[in-house]
This record gives sequence, C-alpha cells and structure tokens, in this order.
Amino acid sequence: MKVLLIPPNDLLRHPISNRMYHIATRLTRRHDVILLSYTGHPLAGEVKRTLRAIEVPIHKAVRAENLGLYYTLNTPQIYITLENIIRRKDIDVIVHANILPSFVATALAKKYEISNIYDFLDYFPESASAYYTRGKHLIELGVKASIYPALKNSDAVITPSFGLRSILRSIVPEKPIYVIPNGIDSDLFKPINRDLARKNIGLDDDHHLLLLQGSIDIWVDVESLLEILRKLRKMIDVRLLIVGFSHAKHYYRRLLAYAKRCEMNKYIYIYPPQSYEIMPLFINASDIVIAPMKKMVKNFATPLKIAEALACGVPVITTVIPEFKLWYKQGVYFYSDHEGLERAIVHVFNNYEAVKRELREYSNYFRKEFSWDNISNRFENVIITVANEKECAGEKVNVWHKPGAH
Repeated sequence: MKVLLIPPNDLLRHPISNRMYHIATRLTRRHDVILLSYTGHPLAGEVKRTLRAIEVPIHKAVRAENLGLYYTLNTPQIYITLENIIRRKDIDVIVHANILPSFVATALAKKYEISNIYDFLDYFPESASAYYTRGKHLIELGVKASIYPALKNSDAVITPSFGLRSILRSIVPEKPIYVIPNGIDSDLFKPINRDLARKNIGLDDDHHLLLLQGSIDIWVDVESLLEILRKLRKMIDVRLLIVGFSHAKHYYRRLLAYAKRCEMNKYIYIYPPQSYEIMPLFINASDIVIAPMKKMVKNFATPLKIAEALACGVPVITTVIPEFKLWYKQGVYFYSDHEGLERAIVHVFNNYEAVKRELREYSNYFRKEFSWDNISNRFENVIITVANEKECAGEKVNVWHKPGAH
C-alpha cells in the first residue's frame, strides 16, 4: 500500500521525535511511505533522523521564523507539492496530522477520491495559540476554520486520548474515531541501574534528582515546581534535571531568569534535547520524573514523558488530569495544588524502595502493552480498514490485509 504522510512538523529534523515518526518507521516495514518534508521549517534542527521513506520537500518553500506565518505563506506550495505527489505516486491513503497542511490534504483527498485519516494528536486551537499573549482568540478561530473542514473531509480520525475523542465527537459525530495512545520503544526504555546511568551522562553524584523533560513551554507549570523545590531543599538535597526544548524561547528565558531570582539556578542541570537512544539514560538517572502540566485541554492526552518513565520503572509525579488515571495504573502520583506537590515528592522519597519494587513489576507489563510495535499495529489496522472501505465502495480489486492476517 502507498501511504502519504503529512506530519505535524519536520518529522526528521524536529529536536524531539514524535508519535508519527515512531509509527512511520514501522509502517515502512510493510508499506511504501511517502513523507511530506517542510523545507526550511522554523523548528527544524541540524540532525536528521533516518526513515525508510520517500521524502518529498515542499517545492520553492518560503522561509519564515514564525510557525504560523511559515504555514500560511507556504499553503499554495504545499497544495502544489501534494497534488504532484498524488498524481505521480498512485496514493492509497493519506495520513495527516497538522492544521493548514491537513486542510489542503483533505481537500485534495476529496478531489481525487483518496482515503484519508486525521491523526488528531493535539487540541490544535489551544496549542497553536499558546505561544501568543495577544490575539489568542483570533488565532483559535483561524485554526478552527482549518481543522473543522479537515475533520469533516476525513474518512476517519485517530486521537491519543478519550478526552480529545469527546471533543471530536462534538465536531464530527458521524465519523469513526479511534483512540490509540502514545507508546514507547520497549527495547530502549527499560530499567537501568541509577548510578550507572548517572555516570554515563556525567552526573556522578548521589543527590535526589527530579527530571523535567520534553517541551518546556507555557502549558508546563515550572514556576510552581521551582517554588516547592526551593522549600524542600531546606529538608532534602533535591535537584532538578531539565532535558528539553522550548517552542516559545521567550518563555524558556523567563523561566531561567525566575530560577536565578529564587536562587535555584545552581541546583538545576540543563541539557538540550537528547537523541531517542540516549534519553533512557537520563530517565534512569533520575529518582522521579515530574510532569507539572497546566489544566489545559491540550494536556488531556497520553504524554510520552510519562509512558517512557513508567517503562523505565521510574515513578512520575503529575497534575491531576483524569485522562492519566485511565491509562496509567501504577507508579503515577497526582497533585492538585502546591501542598499536594510537596506531599507527593516527600511521599515518594520516604517510600522509595517500595515504590521502585512495585514499578519494576509494572514496567514489564507496560513495555509490552504500550510498545510502539503494538501501537503501530493498531494504527495500521485503522489505515487498512479505511482503505478497504474506500476500495470496496469504488468496486476496486485491491483488498489490504491487516498485520498477522492471512
């Protein structure tokens, strides 16, 4: 089967590898994958990941530093590039996970009668407007003007959480909506000796260490975390390890200035985004992974940082978000205010051996259930189901088989 992927960012060059990359690497084992590449994407890094796919760059892309401006300016070029791919490659299914590019892709899918699936991995109106202090409402309206028609022109929708499914049902109640969570690479993310992991990343010490990883942006409540850690340092030698990337660089700079003002900067170790292969060392080097999510709709998902920590057998402390309780049955400790965050950290450290012992057992189950291989099979099943329905409706002869089917 020929699958055209419209990713949420530059899939091979973004500093943090995302859901579609892990699924795409597995799809390429059984299908021909054609990947749209966002030439000159403002968030693209210098390091390029490998993917056994045909990468097609946007023809004559216009460069822009602002993310929204980049997509707006390049909408005509995206249309031309995608139409050329569709005409030349005999595409069977389009899988898209963006805003304006999804709008374009679904319009073309309708025009050429091609099956298409929206991987609605985020609440785009909120995430797209999160970086702005002015005009948020207008940006949200603009995003909705793109994603609502794209949803209605999609044959099916995949989303990583039940919370997002509820929102989607209010927009496209007639569409099939599949909930497929985020996953982990079970060969990489597994328990490793803490001292050995610390030595490998250059932190050869015995401090209590909390890890904050991933996107460090406006939807993460780092200020409250720093306040609690400053208070706890009077009783416990606890430090913060930050491994991440900020889409809104001004927010990251503000956090660093705040850390300096509250005299926490000397107890924070800061690393840039690490490769997927190295990240298990940072997780295993930590005593606790902290995920201080703000209560925003976009955070009602299945974060990679929580899944990867549990796979490594490292406890997680996070905000009370109902979605997390549905997916993660052990090793996650919730808080709803400053006092709750402090209590959770103290509780885990006071009962650390028992917490780790339970997590070691849960980690084995978790790595099987949430492996990217398992998640990708479920994703592929949806692709094949949608493609077969379109083929049968058009009375074509191809019938695609699901993984393991004969």
